[in-house]
Amino acid sequence: MTTAGASSPLRTLYLGELRMLLRDRRTLFLSVILPLIFLPLVFWISSMVEKKRTERVEKETFEYAIVGERADLVRELLSAAPANEATLEASSRESNEPQLELLETDLDCTEAECWKAALGRRDLHVVIHALRSEGAASETTGAESDRPLPRLRIFYQGNWDYSKTAADELRDRLRSARDTRRGELLAEAGFPVAPKDLAPVIEARDLATAAQRGGKVLGRFAVCVLLMFLISGGSVVAADTLAGEKERGTLETLLTSAASRGEIVSAKLLLIVTIGLFIALIQILNLGVYVGLRLIDIPDTMAVEISLLSAFWLVLLLVPLAVIVASALLLVSGRSQSYKDFSVRFFPVLVLLVVPSLVSVLPAVDLRSGIVLVPIANLAVAVREVLVGEIDWLFLGLTTLVAGGTSWVLVRWTLDSLDTERLVTATDVDEAAFLGGEGLFRRHVPVWFGVFWVLIFLANAQGELLPSIRLQIFFNVILVMGAGSFLIIRRYGLDARKVLALRKPNPWVWPAVILGAPSMLLASVGVARISNQLFPVPERMIEAFARQIMPAEMALFEMLLLLALVPGIFEEICFRGALLHGLRKRFHPVVLCLVTGLIFGLFHFSLFRILPTAFLGVVLAAVTLLSGSILPAMLWHALNNATAMFLGRAGVDLTELDPAFHALGAGAAILAFGLLWRVRMPYPDLRSTPVGQRGQR
Repeated sequence: MTTAGASSPLRTLYLGELRMLLRDRRTLFLSVILPLIFLPLVFWISSMVEKKRTERVEKETFEYAIVGERADLVRELLSAAPANEATLEASSRESNEPQLELLETDLDCTEAECWKAALGRRDLHVVIHALRSEGAASETTGAESDRPLPRLRIFYQGNWDYSKTAADELRDRLRSARDTRRGELLAEAGFPVAPKDLAPVIEARDLATAAQRGGKVLGRFAVCVLLMFLISGGSVVAADTLAGEKERGTLETLLTSAASRGEIVSAKLLLIVTIGLFIALIQILNLGVYVGLRLIDIPDTMAVEISLLSAFWLVLLLVPLAVIVASALLLVSGRSQSYKDFSVRFFPVLVLLVVPSLVSVLPAVDLRSGIVLVPIANLAVAVREVLVGEIDWLFLGLTTLVAGGTSWVLVRWTLDSLDTERLVTATDVDEAAFLGGEGLFRRHVPVWFGVFWVLIFLANAQGELLPSIRLQIFFNVILVMGAGSFLIIRRYGLDARKVLALRKPNPWVWPAVILGAPSMLLASVGVARISNQLFPVPERMIEAFARQIMPAEMALFEMLLLLALVPGIFEEICFRGALLHGLRKRFHPVVLCLVTGLIFGLFHFSLFRILPTAFLGVVLAAVTLLSGSILPAMLWHALNNATAMFLGRAGVDLTELDPAFHALGAGAAILAFGLLWRVRMPYPDLRSTPVGQRGQR
């Protein structure tokens, strides 16, 4: 055999795994057949449903009843409505909607409870209640006008599609007839100008093409559906390839071969990645063939255009998604000891993968925001924008870089984690899962903070849920971050004083904090100005954000409480308490500051806030590690926010200052950190201690 080299065992293992996979009918169905037929099946079913609906509507006779004192006048209006020009224009705009056949029916009773019950029984579709107009009497003579227009109420069953459809049609006809009747009455009274000439005609024209509207519909769920295929197909292979082999005892035999553990894991990872890429490619080809070439009848609401450029970006975006899913599934399988253990661990991973993809459903989220830095969520929004036809090269490229970097980190993490005897074999008991406590908390802390992020994002993405800054502070900071951190402590039976680093620092730390907080604020504003040069943010967006978090009607005392004191306490408990404690043994202290700072920045969502907030998070993590206590970070955080609010209320715009002030602030902050270094009290149980960190206690 002449194929020498390190890649030969890997290639042999990969091809062997692939051959066994092709013999598995269940995997073939989930990975090949189901993805292949799903999209055309959805299109075909949607088309059939739409066609059947149209046929049923065309055959249906929509019955309505008119009750009330002015019923005769309503009948007169409706009799004129079909010939009205505005009604014909309205119907032509929706050319795909069938014309409705409306038929008035009589009611045996006119009491409200009676005809409401008739609607509930679906004896008829709509009831129009015509009341005498409140303005029917003449203001000068007190005599009742002989031609007052009635006040109408249209009652229907909103949970019955036919009832709502008939109500919408009747409403349009009555509005059109009302406008015409109003003009006739004015003309009869000698009004010198025709009502249509009093104001310009307003027409709403949708400039989006049918393909763009269809792309928006498909794009909302495209990545979520693809993820379900990737997970369903990949999980079968992942569960069988490590967890299953551990349970059957066949993995130990494989370890006795010439292949190294790294090659064994790499071959299995390549197999799952192959499945993921194949599934993604199938869906892209489905879109191009069935949608682009229109081989099947597709509803107008789902019609999209897939150009070569769109296909290029879809491939570029979905490849890292397949790698991310494959790495996550294999990592779960490697950490599981059996099929049952895999199924238990699988669900939280499923949630963490699928929930971010639902961000694309939210209409207010676009790629030019902090979402571009959030893995999976950025891919979901990017795919939606590509399907709509919005090709933003800069942010699509940034999304690709973030997704590619995430996939690379996950691959390295998977290979490094599984390249050990304990994780590849089932001979050792999982001590952390068995004992719980600190070890299990360190393993689960990323999951907890992922759930926190999703909760806060979903609650704040829809402004109606948390319309005021008070509700946002209560939910985001107090409930999720604060109460969530104490829930973690209680769930794992941890020592709260140790987790939250509630220790008395060196007295010299306090002067360093008082000097450093306002100085670092100046420096962080300089960082924000640099960030704005890289990613320009409209001035009106920043002004709107400032008005939202610091409303003019809010008292200064309340602002200090909600925006300085509360975040200073509860955000520090969450990020420099629970998060820092949970990650302290995973990273070197410098990397630990960067990681926790980045996570802190990602919790602030808006793109123009992420970098400066992450910068502040790095600073606060460093303050906590150097002082050995969370208390100085709490004061620093509160002073930072309070200083910004005082200056804002005083009309001082830090972004308008000369750059020399930012440099001066950076210099003073360096002096503050120098003092912290001199009196440092190391944070306990770090992964490794920086050189020279033997400070006094």
